[in-house]
Amino acid sequence: METFDVIIVNIYLLAIFSTLIKQKTVVNIYRLLKFFVVVLFGLLVALFFTVPDAYEGFVTIAKVVPLFLLVVIMVQTEVRLLMNFVGVKTGLLLSNTIEEEVKAELIRSVDFLSARKVGALITFERAVSLQEFIQTAFPIQAPLNAELIETIFMPQTPLHDGAIIIKGNRVECAGTYFPPSENPDIPKYLGSRHRAAIGISEVTDSITIIVSEQTGYISVAIDGYLDQDISKESLILYLEKYLQN
Repeated sequence: METFDVIIVNIYLLAIFSTLIKQKTVVNIYRLLKFFVVVLFGLLVALFFTVPDAYEGFVTIAKVVPLFLLVVIMVQTEVRLLMNFVGVKTGLLLSNTIEEEVKAELIRSVDFLSARKVGALITFERAVSLQEFIQTAFPIQAPLNAELIETIFMPQTPLHDGAIIIKGNRVECAGTYFPPSENPDIPKYLGSRHRAAIGISEVTDSITIIVSEQTGYISVAIDGYLDQDISKESLILYLEKYLQN
């Protein structure tokens, strides 16, 4: 096997390995592995353009295109975050959006649950698919409305402990469980809902709303960060920024 083929195979293996373990490891290790894949791919491309005659039949479409797509899939969350940071709206290409009426229904339900200290975990799928979690949960597939969300999270109901996943303007499922974050810096007083919300935000670009059953406080988890005890106005700003761009 030629040198180029060895490099290609190793990048593929590292990329596939880092993708497979993203649910099994802490976010910093996962991102470090992705960084190595991107660096190796960049070096490979640089070598191709600077030493085009180094190998006979050096690059073929069959080799480069699948590798390029694999790298793009791995870093899609980071690309979207970078685009948002520099002011480029991702719009319909990279995220699901919710309508104004649906947003109002959501705010009404969160208000209701918070006032009564009913615990809730509400996750929005964005660019990164949550299908693996949807498949293992109880299917709902119904239009989002306040009464539906309130009913699901009422204590003593079968599905109240898990999360619901919202895709666009529909509640896809309920009773789903996310791997909790293993970040040692998370305060000890945070319970399983908050840790699960942080956990899913570390490995996807989802945004999750948490209602505490102890305090009724509303929090939001995104990109591994938890914004605690936010106001209704702040929640609206989060929804507008991340779900209505």
